[in-house]
Amino acid sequence: MKKKKGHNWIPANAGMVGRSVIEVLVVFDIGSIGSILYAILKIMLNSIRSNIKNIRIIGAVGRNGSGKDEVLKYLKAKYAVPFLATGDAVREIAKKDGVEPTRENLGKISEKYFRELGKGCFVKMLAYKLKDSGLKAAGISGIRSLDDVKILKDIFGKDFVLIDVNVSDPQVRFKRMTVRNETRDPHSYEQFLSQEENEEKLFNIREAEKLADYTVNNDSSLADMHQQIDRLVEEGKLLPV
Repeated sequence: MKKKKGHNWIPANAGMVGRSVIEVLVVFDIGSIGSILYAILKIMLNSIRSNIKNIRIIGAVGRNGSGKDEVLKYLKAKYAVPFLATGDAVREIAKKDGVEPTRENLGKISEKYFRELGKGCFVKMLAYKLKDSGLKAAGISGIRSLDDVKILKDIFGKDFVLIDVNVSDPQVRFKRMTVRNETRDPHSYEQFLSQEENEEKLFNIREAEKLADYTVNNDSSLADMHQQIDRLVEEGKLLPV
C-alpha cells in the first residue's frame, strides 16, 4: 500500500542524535592523532554494520550545479525526510581554522582528511550520526566519490538508494551557479571548467554516477524534476513502505 504524500517519516519518539565525530575532529590536530582516529572510525564502521536498523538512506550524486541538494530539499519539504550534509562538516572545519570557505579551500581540507582518514571519511561520520537517530528515512547530501557510494552501500545495503541528477549542458549548470552566487562558486566559465576537472580527479564523480539506482533529469524546470521525484516515491522506490 502506498504512503500518502506529506506523511511524516520521523517517529514521534525519535531520540536526540549522538555527538558527532566531527566535533572530535575539529577539536584536535588531525596530523597528530590521525592514525588513532582512523582506528576509531574502523571500529565505528564495524559497529554500524552490526547495529544498523532498517533506515532508508537517500543520496544524490551529480556534477556541480546539477541540483543534487534540490532533490533532498524537496524530499524534506514535501515528505518530511531530513538530511545531513558532508559539506557542513568540511565548512565547520574551515570556520574553526579561520579559512575562507571557497571551493578551492574546502577541497584542500577534504584532501587533508582523505589522506589522514581515508576517502569516504565524511560519509562515515554521517552514518555514525544516523544509526542511532530513530529515523525511518534520511538523506545524505555531499556524496561525491566512488568511495562514498561504496561505503554507504556496504553499511546500508539495499536500504541505500542513490539518485544521479543529470544536466546535459555544462553551460546551464554554470549559469545556475552564478544565480545562486555562493562564495565557493567560480566566477567565470573557464574557472568552472577548471574546478570541475580538479574535482573529477579528486572524487572520480563519473564512476560514482554509474552506481546510481535512478536518474532524474534537471535540464528543464525544478517543477519538472520534482515530478520525477514524486513518481519515484509513488512507485515505492525511495521511501520505506
